Amino acid sequence: MAPRPRWHHTLKAAQAEALTAVEIYNSPTSLRPLEGFLVHMHVAWLYLLHAGFDKSKIPYHYKDPKTGRYVKIDGDRKSWELQKCVEHRWPSAKDPVRQNLELTVQLRNKIEHRFERGLMVAASGFAQALIMNFEAEIAGSFGSPYSIADRVHIPVALSTFSRDGAAALASSQLLLPKRLRDFFIDYRANLDEDVLNDQAFELRIEIVQKRSPKTEADLAVSFVREDALTPEELNAYRELERVGRVILRDKDRDVANLGWMKPSIASVAIQKGLGVRFSASAEFPRAWKHYKVRPARSVTGKRRNKTDPEYCRYDEAHDDYLYSQRYVDFVIAELGEAAAFEAVIGWAPKSL
Repeated sequence: MAPRPRWHHTLKAAQAEALTAVEIYNSPTSLRPLEGFLVHMHVAWLYLLHAGFDKSKIPYHYKDPKTGRYVKIDGDRKSWELQKCVEHRWPSAKDPVRQNLELTVQLRNKIEHRFERGLMVAASGFAQALIMNFEAEIAGSFGSPYSIADRVHIPVALSTFSRDGAAALASSQLLLPKRLRDFFIDYRANLDEDVLNDQAFELRIEIVQKRSPKTEADLAVSFVREDALTPEELNAYRELERVGRVILRDKDRDVANLGWMKPSIASVAIQKGLGVRFSASAEFPRAWKHYKVRPARSVTGKRRNKTDPEYCRYDEAHDDYLYSQRYVDFVIAELGEAAAFEAVIGWAPKSL
């Protein structure tokens, strides 16, 4: 099999840094949770953007303007720092993702440990947006196989549904010195309304206890996307937000094999993603055999269930196999290069 591209290893480092950041932020024993979160998240973003530049073949190392040679530090080429990477990735200073990154970098330099609890409350929306933007960038640029969403969990919080706990959070924010409160006020004052209201800049959420019946397909937390609401529903939510109350009542109905695809559908999706032929009868079976996501056709009995559950499942009722969107994205990411395609499938990619 062809060796992994260089950006793959940089991307793994970015994932590790982001997961460390989340772990530090959510741990009740962390001494400096906000500072640790921001430091590791900014390193994660630096690695992620460098990986993106590598993939797109964009040079990101400094050169001496006089000699044209690379600037080196301890023998290594000096790469762009986070700020320059951000400016190149988002040229518009009004981009909400860029504004979120730039604000959190400034915030990291202003943290005073005795006021960190209050800062965590004041900056919670910016911190949440920082990790959400990271997830969107890594999945959008490299595909869902590189997502870290399924490796984190919803944290347990004591203060969320306790009147005293909520009051304690609010009071800790009010105890911030004026210079720190002014930092957020002044930063917001220089931004357009569109940026201020964009959740990529600051994620603001309402948390309420659910009263809907529990089903097997239900989660303890439901997410309602603003762009999925009708104008009437959006107005109702905004009115509830104005008075500080949002009540969500929902009920999810389970659908068998929702989101899973038969080989004919999955192969079409992979073919579309790769831009080369990927038929259900030729290339598709060679891929699942190579990656060992399901047993061979000759296997019988209970051994037919021995699949990689993340990518494939056996449908006993129809005696066939189904494949996930995650598997489709994985194959597209793995076989994007012609050499990797030929190494796995056995022949070079064929034009459509």
